[in-house]
Amino acid sequence: MEQRLSELIEKADQCIIGIGSEWNWVKSGINGDCRYSQILEYCKQEGNQWILPIVEYEFAYYNNDNRIEEAYKGLRKLIGDKKYFLVSDLFLQDALLYGFDISKVVYPCGNYMYLQSTNDKDPLLEAQKVPEFMEIVNSIHKIITELDGNIGEDSVFSKPFSEGKELYLNQKRTEYSKIIYNESSYKGRWDEYMQYLSRTLNSNLLIIELGVGLEHPTVVRWPFEKVTFINKKAHFVRVHEKLYHHTPEIGDKTDSIQMNSVDFILQESKDL
Repeated sequence: MEQRLSELIEKADQCIIGIGSEWNWVKSGINGDCRYSQILEYCKQEGNQWILPIVEYEFAYYNNDNRIEEAYKGLRKLIGDKKYFLVSDLFLQDALLYGFDISKVVYPCGNYMYLQSTNDKDPLLEAQKVPEFMEIVNSIHKIITELDGNIGEDSVFSKPFSEGKELYLNQKRTEYSKIIYNESSYKGRWDEYMQYLSRTLNSNLLIIELGVGLEHPTVVRWPFEKVTFINKKAHFVRVHEKLYHHTPEIGDKTDSIQMNSVDFILQESKDL
C-alpha cells in the first residue's frame, strides 16, 4: 500500500468498514485454551451440536481480549470525525464497547445478547434474564474453572425452553441451520446502512475490509467488491492473512494486503 491508512481516510468523504473472522477472539481463544478441549469434543458428538454456541457464550461472558480492544480503539481513532458505517458478520458486538456509535454499526448475522425461539415472529429474550439458559452457562463455567475442563461421562445438558418453546441464541450459524433466523434485532439498522450506502455513490468512498472470510460472503465480502466496482471514486482496502485476493475488475482501485488485519490496525494506529 503506497499510502498509510490514515492518509486514505483523510482524503475520503465517507468510509465503510467491514469486520470479519480475524477479529473473533472468542473462537480463537476457546481453541487455544486446553480447558475447553473436552467440551469442544463433546459438542461434536451427534445430538450435542446445539451446545457449542452456549460454550462460546460462556467464554465471551467471562473473558475479554486486550489486543482486540486496542485494535478497535485504534480503528476508531483512525476514523476520527469522518462519516462512517461499520458492518460485521461476527456475533461479537465489540465495536459498540470501544467507541463506535451504535447508530452507525450493524451486525446482521446475530449477537450474544438475545435468545430466540424456533418461531422467528416471537419476541427476542435477553439471554442473561433467562434462568434456564444461564444455568447451562454456569454449568459450563464450573466445568472450566472448577473441574479444569473435565466432563463426567454422565454429563447431560438440557436445552433451554420458554413457554414450551426451545430457545437458541439469536445467531445465523450452521448449528442452527434448521431454525428460521429472527432478524428483528438488526433489521432497522440494516435499512439505515442501505440508505447510507446509497448516499456514497458519487463520493470519494473508502472501503476498509478487515479480516473478513467466507463464512458469510454475501454480508461483507462480495457486496464490498460490488460497491467498489460500481462507484468510480471508490478505493478498496482488503486486509487478511490468507484471503486477501481481490477480483481483477477492481484491481486498479484496490489495495490487497496479506497480513493479519488486527495486527494491521494496531500497526497503523500505534502513533495516534
